[in-house]
Order: sequence, then structure tokens, then C-alpha cells
Amino acid sequence: MKARPQVDEPFRVKPIGVVHSDLKTREAVIKVEVDEVVAEIELFKEYEAGLSDIEGFSHLIVVCWMHEARFRSLQVKPIHAPETVRGIFATRHPDRPNPIAVTIVELVRFEGLCLRVKGLDMIDGTPVLDIKPYTRWDQVVGPRFGWLAQKNNTCMP
Repeated sequence: MKARPQVDEPFRVKPIGVVHSDLKTREAVIKVEVDEVVAEIELFKEYEAGLSDIEGFSHLIVVCWMHEARFRSLQVKPIHAPETVRGIFATRHPDRPNPIAVTIVELVRFEGLCLRVKGLDMIDGTPVLDIKPYTRWDQVVGPRFGWLAQKNNTCMP
């Protein structure tokens, strides 16, 4: 096994924008059908040039900082399937060692500094770290879904 790389300083990330959503609490995200949620991502003015050509993409990959997450344990009860404790890295639980969220959304409309998107499972005020286009290289054919594929699991589409 290779040695752990030495990092002299903590990583620094800077938000490029913020989420505006009707979802105001973590509990609201849990209770709603996220695929139907329409929200806005407002980019900060200094990142406006980075939006050039984004309107041609139907879907985007959004990276956020889950600012209300609180890491407690490497073992968690998944929010939508709490009957079994699982390893944090085998879940989408928000309380992670590094509260980074990655989600795929549909781009509904793009205007100025605002991206109107569908399917964003972030609460209002969530800092956005990055946006990437969803491309054919992001597609996976025949993925396995681990414990989520178990019979009667409500987490599966």
C-alpha cells in the first residue's frame, strides 16, 4: 500500500454560487420527491464567464458544500432505509467526514447568473462549489446498486 500523501495545509474551497430553494430544512428534503423539486442556482458575478455555452446541456453535475451537515460517525442509518446501520461511504447520508454533495440535475432554464434546475436535493442557502456538464462519459451501463437493490427497498427508482 502506498503512503498517504502529505498535505501541509487544509484544502480550501470557495463557493461559486448559492442554492435558492423552497426546501428550507434537512427534514424538508427527506419528505419531498426530489426529482420534482425545481430550484435556482445563482452564480456569483465573478463566475459569469464560466457559464458560457452551458445552455446546450440538458443536465448538469452540481457539487455543493452541505453547510448544515454534522459528521458524527462512519456508521449511519440511511435516511430512507434506517432499519440497518451501514458504512457512511455506502450511503448518501449528508453527515459525512467532508460534507460534499454531488448531484445530477436537469437544466430547465438559464438566464443571466441563474440556472433553474430540476432535481436538486439541497436546502436553501447551500453553497455551490462547482458545476459541470453531464456528458456521455458520465453514463454508466448496467451499474450495481449494492444493498439498495434489495427487494422492497424504497430508495430504488
